[in-house]
Amino acid sequence: MTADSDSSLYRQIVENTSFGLLLTDLDGNILYANPRQCEASGYAVDELIGRNTRLFRSEKTPIELYRQLWATIAAGGIWHGEMINRRKNGDLVNEYIRISPVRDGEGGIVGYLAIKEEHFARDANSELAGRLSTMDALTGLPNRDSLLSQLGEIISNSHASRRGFALLLIDIDRFHRLNEKLGQIGADHILLEIVSRLAEGIRADDLAARVGGDEFALVLRSINAETLCAEMASRVVNALAKPFHVDGQDCQLTVSIGIARYPTDGRNAESLLRTAYVALEDSKRAGGGQYCFYVRKNGSGTNGGNDLTNELRDVVLSNQLRLHFQPQLSLLSGEIVGVEALVRWQHPERGLIPPNAFIPIAEESGVIIAIGEWVLAEACRQMKAWHDAGLAQIRIAVNLSARHFHLATLPDTVADVLASTGLAARFLELELTESAMMHDAAKAVRTVDRLKQLGVRISLDDFGTGYSSLAYLSRFAIDRLKVDQSFIRDITSNPVNASITTATIAMAHKLAKVVIAEGVETEAQMHFLRRHDCDEMQGFLFSKALPADELEIVLRKGHRLNFDLATANSDQPALLLVDDEPSILNALRRLFRRAGYRVLTANGGAEALELLAVNPVQIIISDQRMPEMSGVEFLSRVKDLYPQTVRMVLSGYSELSAVTDAINRGAIWKYINKPWDDDALLQEVRNAFHMIRSP
Repeated sequence: MTADSDSSLYRQIVENTSFGLLLTDLDGNILYANPRQCEASGYAVDELIGRNTRLFRSEKTPIELYRQLWATIAAGGIWHGEMINRRKNGDLVNEYIRISPVRDGEGGIVGYLAIKEEHFARDANSELAGRLSTMDALTGLPNRDSLLSQLGEIISNSHASRRGFALLLIDIDRFHRLNEKLGQIGADHILLEIVSRLAEGIRADDLAARVGGDEFALVLRSINAETLCAEMASRVVNALAKPFHVDGQDCQLTVSIGIARYPTDGRNAESLLRTAYVALEDSKRAGGGQYCFYVRKNGSGTNGGNDLTNELRDVVLSNQLRLHFQPQLSLLSGEIVGVEALVRWQHPERGLIPPNAFIPIAEESGVIIAIGEWVLAEACRQMKAWHDAGLAQIRIAVNLSARHFHLATLPDTVADVLASTGLAARFLELELTESAMMHDAAKAVRTVDRLKQLGVRISLDDFGTGYSSLAYLSRFAIDRLKVDQSFIRDITSNPVNASITTATIAMAHKLAKVVIAEGVETEAQMHFLRRHDCDEMQGFLFSKALPADELEIVLRKGHRLNFDLATANSDQPALLLVDDEPSILNALRRLFRRAGYRVLTANGGAEALELLAVNPVQIIISDQRMPEMSGVEFLSRVKDLYPQTVRMVLSGYSELSAVTDAINRGAIWKYINKPWDDDALLQEVRNAFHMIRSP
């Protein structure tokens, strides 16, 4: 069959199919419509060509559906869904539509193809219209009206079974800033990812809904025990605190959660939703990033986040506080050099309550002073006991609240605790936040100086999250800076946070201060920090916070960090090969191993960045066309993170504008075409190594 006959056959298929077909440009202007589309819409073909697809809109399809559609196809994805559209004569028609990008020979998107099918009743009161009226168009979740309707049914069932349930109202803190930063499409991507994370954490019979622009609801069927509700709320807070990745940008957010329970907080859908909103407002007033239970204004309700004041007043006398200890380790030797004391509340009825559920209330009520003094005394007593038992002579770090730090009697209290416990002052480190020290800088300097005269060490916690630290840092007699975990979380892939961290390390060392990174969770993060001379770390990579008896076992066994992976073969020349095609990676690996090089491979940019954090690499050869992160984008990040590397692109696609721009910016040293010549490629690599070794 000839090419001409092939073309004729394809045209016959397209023009005689039972589906409507539309081809548009990137703005939705119609370039082609097949006969079935003309018949279904009532427009002649010359009435459609050149016009925008907006002419089919009926205003019966929610605008959010169009936002979701454009966000999907603009990102290169395929969208499919249902719409209520309008014919030329004004009749409404329900259509199932599938829209996919049309790409040119180089992979760029040049237009969109829509395939349309009518398969519902033809009036706006159809089943489709009913579904659209109760469904959030962007996320596919039930909307507010649907939530209220289903809450009514759940309440009836709960009343009959005599089993309660809980309603969690979730609000994204300061979501308008994300809208301004990312635009509508980027913000929609965030919302869709939030839905995905929520779905991963709930049971099959729980109900999720979107009740507002940045508000979601979860209904936990047959659950209203405070501890279980608090556990779920904490899970949601933590799940949504992880970074979001949108268009090459890393974004972080926090959420506030209000919790109302049936039947204690409301006996119908409207009242239950209203009390959940009251609890949500309490959470937001407390600073966000946490959850609160509904509290009746007359004080008869209960609260897992805000209304614990009365019980907190007796928490020290009733011996309900517990200390857990998280190890701090040297990034030079790998040994444990200290521990941080972290308080927990062992409630007789609610179980172990985490600090974020009661510390803010303790701060607000003033009970934090009594709690802080108990923590200080117990931490020093425990460390002295470990020293007396012959364990390593390490330090203990204790967090001081802002209220506690501002007390004029604090230095005397610390001196009394050291005297009564017998702990040498050099083994006690007091951790202060930037906000506490910057509130009244002159007074803070005097307090720090008095504490230093006792011989204790001072640490500045969460460094980098404040706004005045650099101006005052030289004024405080601080021994140690703790880099906040928000910078560490994506340090191997985010050049901005990596630069902030490495600059902090360099600055601190110039000022003769020790740097400790908190929240280290991966080996890649640890090795990145080691390569940039960070002194110490703590985080889940080595251990979570442990009770005293469990930590004692760790200390007795001499557990430590293992750095072997970072030093193995570090003197042998190393290449990193990045390509999403296994056959290409295998061929390149064989070529370079035969030539005597140490070869690392990755199937994408994200995996490659993890490898780079762990392994010293001199040369990187990357494909250009890869999912999630292109070669140019990957190598541009590498340029900022590891500027000493030599970076090359090996690709069968030209994409000259992107590659040329990367070369001009210094992100790429050489561009090599696929298929490659083995000898020529080996020579390029030899030249690159020679360039690295040359003075």
